Amino acid sequence: MAGGHPAKGRPLATGEDVSAMDWFSVYVELRASEAQVTTTAVDVAADILMDLLAEYDGVVSAGAASWDATVSVQADGVGKAAAVGAALIESRAADAGLPRWPAVRIEAIRQDVLDAELNRSTLPDLVSGPEAADILGVSAQRLHELAAGNAKFPAPVYELRTGRLWLRSAIVAFGERWERKPGRPRKIAAVR
Repeated sequence: MAGGHPAKGRPLATGEDVSAMDWFSVYVELRASEAQVTTTAVDVAADILMDLLAEYDGVVSAGAASWDATVSVQADGVGKAAAVGAALIESRAADAGLPRWPAVRIEAIRQDVLDAELNRSTLPDLVSGPEAADILGVSAQRLHELAAGNAKFPAPVYELRTGRLWLRSAIVAFGERWERKPGRPRKIAAVR
């Protein structure tokens, strides 16, 4: 297997030539009804299924009331990939001795789309105090003064022992609407 997938042009179990098809990741989840929940461990059967699906980059997880599997298959469309992948998983699961619970989810996604989704960051773009000060063009001390004394300054999204973290977009937006006043603020003389 080159790159974790059967060689291009190799016939599938269905006899089809794979040279003009796309790779899909197919996920199938099965759950027991309350009457079907078993105390019998399905871990051994799940391990067997994992071995049976190895040539399809199979991944399996199981618990007392559910099990699921993901495989990579080639097909000429997402619908066909879902059908082929689900049938493959169902057939090999029966061979492995897993319970025949009803499927509650079948998902198929083209591999290149899945790869792009997995490569996209899910974390927000955060900045620390010194970075926020750089964005605003002020000292770290002035940033802390703004955070403490300006009601329009964005609230931090996280407060860690090492300092606060803000959303970069919130700091940039504050900087765009912040009315700066040049020079030091005038000190009010104490009334005697």
